[in-house]
Amino acid sequence: MSESTVTFLTEQTVSAATPLILAGIGELVGELSGVINIGIEGLMLSGCIAAFTVAEVTGNGWLGLAAAIFAGILVALLFALVTIGARADQIVTGTALNLLAAGLSATIWAIFENWRQNSDLPTALPANAAFSPLNIPCLSQIPFVGPALLSQYGIFYFTILLAIAAWWILRHTRAGLIIRALGDSPETCAAAGVKIRLTRTLCVIFAGSCAGAAGAYLSIMRTQSFVVNMTGGQGFVVLVLVIFGRWSMTGLIFGCLLFGFLNSFQQTLQTARYTSTSAWLQAMQHIPFEYFQMLPYLAALLMLAFLSQRRAGPQALGRAWPE
Repeated sequence: MSESTVTFLTEQTVSAATPLILAGIGELVGELSGVINIGIEGLMLSGCIAAFTVAEVTGNGWLGLAAAIFAGILVALLFALVTIGARADQIVTGTALNLLAAGLSATIWAIFENWRQNSDLPTALPANAAFSPLNIPCLSQIPFVGPALLSQYGIFYFTILLAIAAWWILRHTRAGLIIRALGDSPETCAAAGVKIRLTRTLCVIFAGSCAGAAGAYLSIMRTQSFVVNMTGGQGFVVLVLVIFGRWSMTGLIFGCLLFGFLNSFQQTLQTARYTSTSAWLQAMQHIPFEYFQMLPYLAALLMLAFLSQRRAGPQALGRAWPE
């Protein structure tokens, strides 16, 4: 394998893993508090459409990012009101949230496209609204490590800092102890005077902000475009990776990097079957590209099936309060 191929793999692995880690941090905190939100796909999609439309109209990428975070918080707050406030089933509500976000984002995009065509606006994201990767002088040229870690978007470095901060808070602070206790024994927290509904709502809102920012990364940073349902199931993958990581920050990050590697590997494999002189790679030219794209998701499905037989997560996960 050539150096350029390895460099591409490492760079794309980190790039693909960044939104998963960012959304996963929020989902991890939410699940540790006892709330499972399978509507994270809808949260990310809401962030995608909000970021791109606002950045396109205002010509300001930072406003797009802020809009994505706000959209994630707004949708998460709706989820919290229904599940925590009204004690509705979390799985059913999360499913409804995904359907709502998919339909609403497609409708908003159709309206926006029609308005943009009538206003003669450019179809591409304005140059001043698009974020650029940070290239650290000299260090970004280090083979393998440089492009992977030192030539990423700024949100990647923020994600790493957020992961470290979240890990520290969850493991070494009273607030983290309360969050973990909410997922295992909310009765004990109630006896200690903890406001369970309020604390869980705050955790859900935090998860929404993370998912919204992850959506912004997809639309105004990595692709600088919007496509209907562009998240492509990544929200569901985040749920699997939280389970794969056994509800720990290190496990989550490892799982995200593994999925990112599998995703970048299938992209490399698709390209190599047309450019390589290897006979076995050339033999893959007649295989539809959809089969390559499904490989990371197939791996995630197998991981979920395998890990479902092992230790369960927080004891009160998915249970409304009070019961």
